[in-house]
Amino acid sequence: MTFASNNSSPWTQPESTHPQAGLVVYNSMTKSKVPFVPREGNYVGWYGCGPTVYDSAHLGHARNYTTFDIIRRIMEDYFNYDVNLVMNITDIDDKIIERARHMYLFKQYKGKADSLSERTVEDVNAAFRAFAASKLKVEIGSDEDWKSFVAAAGDGKDPQITGDNPKFTMHYDAACATFSAILAARQNLAEGKASKAEADSLVDASQDVLALWLDGKYGADVTDPRVFRDLAAYWEKDFFEDMDALKVRRPNILTRVSEFVPEIVEFVQRIMDNGYAYEAEGSVYFDVSAFDGKNGHFYAKLEPKSKGNAELLADGEGSLGAKLSGKRNQSDFAVWKASKPGEPAWPSPWGPGRPGWHIECSVMASEILGQHIDMHTGGIDLAFPHHDNELAQSEACFNNHQWVNYFMHAGHLHIEGLKMSKSLKNFITIKEALQKFSARQIRILFVLSRWDAPSYFKENSMHEAVAIEKTFDNFFANTAALLRDHRVREQESDGKRHFLQPELELLDALKETKSQVHSALLDSFDTPTAMRALQDIIARTNVYLQRGRASIDPQIVEMVALYVTKIVRVFGLATEGSGSAIGWGSSSAESGSQGPADRESLLLPVATVLSDFRDAVREIALNGGDPKALLALCDKVRDDDLPDLGIVIDDHGDGRALVKFADPEELRRERAARLAEEEAKRAKKEAAARAAEAKRQEKLAKGKLSPMDMFRTEEMRKLYSAWDESGVPTKDAAGEDLPKSKLKKLSKERAAQQKLHDEYLRSLDS
Repeated sequence: MTFASNNSSPWTQPESTHPQAGLVVYNSMTKSKVPFVPREGNYVGWYGCGPTVYDSAHLGHARNYTTFDIIRRIMEDYFNYDVNLVMNITDIDDKIIERARHMYLFKQYKGKADSLSERTVEDVNAAFRAFAASKLKVEIGSDEDWKSFVAAAGDGKDPQITGDNPKFTMHYDAACATFSAILAARQNLAEGKASKAEADSLVDASQDVLALWLDGKYGADVTDPRVFRDLAAYWEKDFFEDMDALKVRRPNILTRVSEFVPEIVEFVQRIMDNGYAYEAEGSVYFDVSAFDGKNGHFYAKLEPKSKGNAELLADGEGSLGAKLSGKRNQSDFAVWKASKPGEPAWPSPWGPGRPGWHIECSVMASEILGQHIDMHTGGIDLAFPHHDNELAQSEACFNNHQWVNYFMHAGHLHIEGLKMSKSLKNFITIKEALQKFSARQIRILFVLSRWDAPSYFKENSMHEAVAIEKTFDNFFANTAALLRDHRVREQESDGKRHFLQPELELLDALKETKSQVHSALLDSFDTPTAMRALQDIIARTNVYLQRGRASIDPQIVEMVALYVTKIVRVFGLATEGSGSAIGWGSSSAESGSQGPADRESLLLPVATVLSDFRDAVREIALNGGDPKALLALCDKVRDDDLPDLGIVIDDHGDGRALVKFADPEELRRERAARLAEEEAKRAKKEAAARAAEAKRQEKLAKGKLSPMDMFRTEEMRKLYSAWDESGVPTKDAAGEDLPKSKLKKLSKERAAQQKLHDEYLRSLDS
């Protein structure tokens, strides 16, 4: 397009060689990628489903919250959206109620068991039999009944035994542990061992089984609301400790269900007033048949194929909710649950009760973000019925047809092919994972996976993440060292141009990398493609660096390093607040240090190394100045002393070394691994030498026997009766001539023995 300028000369609008489309996201509402268009310009109202806090957070939670943290950072720090992230804490839930009662009753029981008694053993045995009947569908009348069942069940993993019950093995293991504890307790009583320690051993080993039995007997008597509130508060704190450790940004607004109960009651009433819910025996149910297909409404927008799935619907109602009655249709779900004895309760027009699970998010999200929400996120396992129910009850309340514009679901995390599940106890806690891998390495794993696809936590995938981190580590360290060296000499010009064709080619590669990364992030936050682009430009730059310090221009290397740093910081892999520094950021920031160390503590370790080096150099000089001793001393400083301070001296072919900085602990681990490898090689070499020597000694021992006598031993005289002048047999024991083939074989054996004997004789001379 051509325009007229102020002086009437034409001006032509340029056309991009790489035209960019806008951001598109995969939307679970459409099952496709669609343009992302916030309702209010650059402002994004985002609601993310938070945790139900009743146990440790596991890697499945890490996958969900870290994944959406990466997306949030891309939106805020790269695309510059004004994001308002609201996240809830579910602190009222069937799982919390049951877990709190179980822990409370178990703790009480254990506290009262001052010693091991017949009554305690009888209680645990009763709990064991009830557990076997309810969870394993086997009636146990005697020990022999259980032993017969175990003989048939084996390890409890045979599909013919487990059937379609995914929890069978977990329950079977708990029952086996309890039975073993009962047998041990009986033996202790028979031997007169009945202390508090023996009682605790029995009770602790049977906790899962015993707590369920205690809840059945005494659960209705638990009336103190602090029992439920304290459990949720404890695990909420634990959850955020894990999120902080994973560098997940806190939500802008945090909500708790217990703080929104009056608003939930009002929300439920509005749904009833609109004709989409009904009361039954103190509970209120959403009427799916009154909503679905009526007034432009549709139920199960996200997962229409799951509509009517009895198993998923029952799971969504919770174990306690499933015991309520009065529901008209199987697909109806509770928005308000009448509380039974042993459950927390709040006042409502329908009697004392508590919120249903699904209604909680609808109310909290709408109270903060309004009747229309830009984004809603959560794990894929929440799509049905939880998120579909959220949509239905919210649209029923507000009489609108699109409460959420973009629904985004993170893919499952699988451990060696198994989906993580708290209920199956098939999980690795975040704290356990962080004992083996760093937060950055775990985040890299998730960056390498599409956010909406399954992710796999296994040895080879984590090895890949660690290897990629190491590649970036080395690149950042080499670049920082090169630039420090360049800063010292940057005013020293040789009068020659250094930004030549190789530099121009690397500059073009950097521009292409930026375009690839930008396109990838626009394409529904495609972080795997973006990471591959970063790896490629690092590899290309490393090849360029191989030209040698005298043949490179540090400016283009700095441009690459700054861009790579920018993107890894966007992904949350680098320390926040580390300014324009290249790399992951300072270790003090990573560890939460409040500021730089004082000058003395910073310089003293290096000054000590330098002073010791000077003393050793002086001593060598005063004793004649042995060059080999000086070089060995230099190697010691490079290989041992400075790495302990996080300093790496990298020797280069031009005679000048580069100074790099790294994590001292990592350098110690690398040195320990290197020394262990060298020790293993040395031990292997020594073992091979010993084996060779043993073999040689064996040969020498065989060589003691003269070839003239080898066929004349007592044993051989039983086989042969005549020999030639070299000692080779010619006739067998019966006096018959030996066949030519036999003579040929014996001659070869005699020649071989001659070699052994000659070697033996030479060993005597040496």
